Amino acid sequence: MKYLKEKFGNYLQFKNTITGKSYFLRSLSLILFAIPVGILIGIGASLIIAKMPVAGAILVLLGGLFLIPMIWFSLAITYKRINAFFPKHATLLTVLTFLFSFVMEGFNPNNGAMDIEQFVNPFTSPVYAVLLAVSLVWSLYLLFANSKIKKHIG
Repeated sequence: MKYLKEKFGNYLQFKNTITGKSYFLRSLSLILFAIPVGILIGIGASLIIAKMPVAGAILVLLGGLFLIPMIWFSLAITYKRINAFFPKHATLLTVLTFLFSFVMEGFNPNNGAMDIEQFVNPFTSPVYAVLLAVSLVWSLYLLFANSKIKKHIG
């Protein structure tokens, strides 16, 4: 366990900074968390529909448990990248970034649309279009801007 903590513990800590390249690659690696979540929840939902609710509920719960390290990892990498630019306000900006994402999703006109026939052009909602533009600018800034830090440790 000590070996794992030394090797991978740095990825989950809320300190230090990372480069834009590390931010991009670590964000891509979140797909590795999303794959088992999708598989477990999908199979669990299928089992619930197939009249095996106990097994289905267990798999859905396991899929939900995979969300915890996924969200933690996502928060940690976002914090580290924001910390490279705004060290005094990194915690506040990280929390605001994630809250903004949830608020923005609430304005998505396709929120909850599971059928392709119900799909609506998201730019029909001007509020959502503005929120999406702000989110895109912030994400591109975090990804491509150069911080004043020469050596990132995160």
